[in-house]
Amino acid sequence: MKLKYAWSLLICLMLLLVTACNGQTEDTSGKPEDDKGATESFNFRVTSALSPKHGLWVGFYEPWMEQVEKETEGRVTFETFTSGELVEATNEMEALKQGTVDIAAPLLPIYDPASFPLSEVSMLPLASSSPVIGSMAFKKLLESDKKIHDGKTFTELEYGEHGIKVLPATISEQYSMSTTGLKFESVADVQKAQLRTPSRIHELFAKNVGISSVTMPTFDLFDAMSRGAVDGSFLFISDWTAYGFEELFKYTVTDTNLGHFSSLLAMTEEQWDEIPEDIQLIMIEAANVHVKAGAEIWVDRSEEIIQETSSNGAEFVDINDLKPEVEELLVKGMEKTWYDFIDILEEQGEPGTEIAKLWRDIIIEEGGDVPEAIKNLE
Repeated sequence: MKLKYAWSLLICLMLLLVTACNGQTEDTSGKPEDDKGATESFNFRVTSALSPKHGLWVGFYEPWMEQVEKETEGRVTFETFTSGELVEATNEMEALKQGTVDIAAPLLPIYDPASFPLSEVSMLPLASSSPVIGSMAFKKLLESDKKIHDGKTFTELEYGEHGIKVLPATISEQYSMSTTGLKFESVADVQKAQLRTPSRIHELFAKNVGISSVTMPTFDLFDAMSRGAVDGSFLFISDWTAYGFEELFKYTVTDTNLGHFSSLLAMTEEQWDEIPEDIQLIMIEAANVHVKAGAEIWVDRSEEIIQETSSNGAEFVDINDLKPEVEELLVKGMEKTWYDFIDILEEQGEPGTEIAKLWRDIIIEEGGDVPEAIKNLE
């Protein structure tokens, strides 16, 4: 009897222990299982090659972060490193993959055509555009579900294959040609110019119209123009004051619309997938809100700079007011640049024709225009 009693007692104790252990797995937070993500907090390390005063930082990235922090009620915070102090420009993708940072603001694919060959499409010259048109067009390109190669969209081909999640950001103002005084009054004037070219697309255009292109960092351009080493540059007007160029540029051909510099808000897909869906939606919506608002800052800055520099003797000449032979040279050069871009991509096995046609169609849908010959591209 004593033995049977002992066994019964032991079994009871074991049952009590199992019950107690099971009780420890219950959620004592008072919140349903599905709401646990709402208590998580995230502090994202953000790298940027932009200065804190750059129009893209002030107009897009800073207000984007402010809106995300506000709408997540403190669940998301950002630790920012601007002016390339943590990660140098063009090294952002590697820093994301190594975990040095969580967000690139921005990622600069145009500086890396070997990894991102299709992104240069935004730099193709246009007949008509604006920062708002360009920004909304690039956003639509990122969101397009049109399959352009191997059953994949532009975003899947260009960024998804690198494991990168991207959100649209404000694009630059359209590029113009500006000089320290050389006027394009004849074809010979154009073809004796030496201009700094900021991208491969501009190098193609310069070659097509006979301009001598010079490659150098933007930070070296002021000194080079001051010494007469170069006559000017391809640049967007709203960025002049960031480098003091308003003191030097005296002649600008406008409405050439020599492309837009595109960049992106980016993180790894692995990092993105760790973020709760409600925060993802807040981030997406904040980007959508500030893409257009940020573009309008470029418009305002450009108008102010044109007004101020014009009063100091700077001249702004519409391409349509140039001599016919000069206008024809520039327009033909713009058209040939599209075909050169397509040929380069096709030779690399990339969908050059398809991405050019898609960009053309989106630009026109958003209210811009392309060179006449490109409308017939098939």
